[in-house]
Amino acid sequence: MKIKTAAALSAAAFTILLSGCTSAEPETVSETSETTVVTTENPYLLVRGWDGNELLDSVFFCGENRPLPIALDEDTEFILSDGNLIFPDGSYAEATVDTENDLTVVTALRFRRETAPADFSVYGADFSLKPDDVPNIFGFANNVYGSEETTLTHSFFGGGITELTFIFQDGILSEIYIAS
Repeated sequence: MKIKTAAALSAAAFTILLSGCTSAEPETVSETSETTVVTTENPYLLVRGWDGNELLDSVFFCGENRPLPIALDEDTEFILSDGNLIFPDGSYAEATVDTENDLTVVTALRFRRETAPADFSVYGADFSLKPDDVPNIFGFANNVYGSEETTLTHSFFGGGITELTFIFQDGILSEIYIAS
């Protein structure tokens, strides 16, 4: 016991000795102008295999990729009615829109299993997705809460998207929400 105490005291004394070897002179601080650095670096690179643009570009329904946001113009095949974006086959998704300069832009879509187009997918995942598939395909979610036996939610935020959420009811995917 005395040897361990002596070793600890020696280590502490050595640390104090080393810290005393530095100069005690104050540092000179000069004023500099601030510069802002803009980067496109993905802060989620280690926990996600995708970036925001890649994910938003992967939204697929009605036979083709439909990247978010979606600008709705007079020639669109979709109808916006009562907060829903209705597709030519009668399927639909709840839509969040932004209107600027006489242009309506869909910024978010909530697809439900019962009403989504049969060919809907995001990043290649459709409504056959299982809870264990989410981290394998999409990476680690910012929030995971609930349980597989009742309601389980995986939500992703940031990294170039506003939100991507998967909601499972009794182990079956019931909703996918994606916002640009």
